Amino acid sequence: MKWIADTVKSAPPSVLDKLLEIASEYTDVISLGLGEPDFDTPDHIIQAGINALKEGATHYTSNFGNLELREAIQEKLKKDNNITVGTDEIMCSMGAGTAIDLFMRVVLNPGEEVIVQDPGYFNYIYIGAYLGAEVVPIHVKEENDFSLNPADLKEHITDKTKVVVINSPANPTGSIIPEKYLREIADIAIKNDLLVLTDEIYEKLIYDESHFSILSVPEMKERCVLVNGFSKAYAMTGWRIGYAAGCKEIIEKMGNIQAYSGICPPGVSQKAALAALQGDQKCVEDMRKEYDKRRKYLVERLNTMGIPTVMPKGAFYAFPNISEYGTSEQVWKLFLDKAHVSTSPGTIFGGHGEGYLRFSYANSLENIGKALDNIEEVV
Repeated sequence: MKWIADTVKSAPPSVLDKLLEIASEYTDVISLGLGEPDFDTPDHIIQAGINALKEGATHYTSNFGNLELREAIQEKLKKDNNITVGTDEIMCSMGAGTAIDLFMRVVLNPGEEVIVQDPGYFNYIYIGAYLGAEVVPIHVKEENDFSLNPADLKEHITDKTKVVVINSPANPTGSIIPEKYLREIADIAIKNDLLVLTDEIYEKLIYDESHFSILSVPEMKERCVLVNGFSKAYAMTGWRIGYAAGCKEIIEKMGNIQAYSGICPPGVSQKAALAALQGDQKCVEDMRKEYDKRRKYLVERLNTMGIPTVMPKGAFYAFPNISEYGTSEQVWKLFLDKAHVSTSPGTIFGGHGEGYLRFSYANSLENIGKALDNIEEVV
């Protein structure tokens, strides 16, 4: 370990790799564990990528991304989210995860605190820890539909707090933070002079609710960065294209760092992303409707078989409470061994994920049905 930086030495180890290694040893397993769409990228987006390759989009672009793509993102943010930003307040990245990493590298010093939802997306936990920051988890509770409560946020703020990370709709719980709560969180951030990172990658996958972005609160522009991308809404995980928008000085530094790390997102992916934004959005709605059918079926079946499950309001995950049957890892292994179904233990999403599993319904209704039949036998 003598060559490893102190911040990396002290960062928490990822249990995800170990679990994936175990799961890879099984055959004939139905996967309800993956966090990516089971749909292929829509044809018109693929065709735009093919055309881009033929037209020579195989070179470096600006480290902030092509201007035409940033202009399309600018228009999208205005139309969909009531957010007004300049193209110099937008940067494109190699997936939303890279944007999260760049943001944290720009703003966090060792010892400063970053508040995250727990259970929550593990990238926030590990990236913050690798930078030597103190990651402060807020328990988002089942009885509150796993939504971040502003009152709980207030209790966790100290003189070391610098960043609050919010994710709505959320991975792994499928929860959303209501507009009322988001406006209260904005007031808290302003009053306590905090930065906010808002991860809205599942924005287009919301059911029975509407999306609200905290960046649309005018006073938040100087202290907020929004991260989004194309992986989930347009089934473009392999294209590796995301973006960030908001506070100009932070976006500028994020683009500068990208210039010396990955240089720029792939040019062909930028052209495909442009086609995604400018093309017919029916493909997005069709996928959302299919996820909605699966969501209702999955949650109803789990509750019927005696596994309490909150109805998720967004994304493509459910987060059932399996504490009656053992720990998260025990029940994950049980379902893998006996039901031949792969899920995700709640503990990979933080300490408060104990007693839960993440079920992804990014799989066909037929496969979900088979998986639940197998699980019901085991239960």
